[in-house]
Amino acid sequence: MKIYISGKISGIENKAFEIFERSEEKLKLEGFDVVNPMKINHQHDKSWESYMKEDIKALCDCDAIYMLDNWSDSKGAKIELDLAMSLGLEVKFQET
Repeated sequence: MKIYISGKISGIENKAFEIFERSEEKLKLEGFDVVNPMKINHQHDKSWESYMKEDIKALCDCDAIYMLDNWSDSKGAKIELDLAMSLGLEVKFQET
């Protein structure tokens, strides 16, 4: 099953890389094929909108979405969750 990691990135980019990396490792150990948006090749103008367009394309190729604990602090993660639910993707939430 292919799963997309979603959570807050803007404003915590350096810390976000570590958070997403740990989650990617955990999900791989659970047998998932993981899409980590921090590792998507972003060849664009680096605007928030351009990041979201690329990330949403990647999300649409997934079977599930994994919501990090900080997702509710992120405009983008809220959009990704809404889209995933609308597309019928399985939704998993990080357990703390």
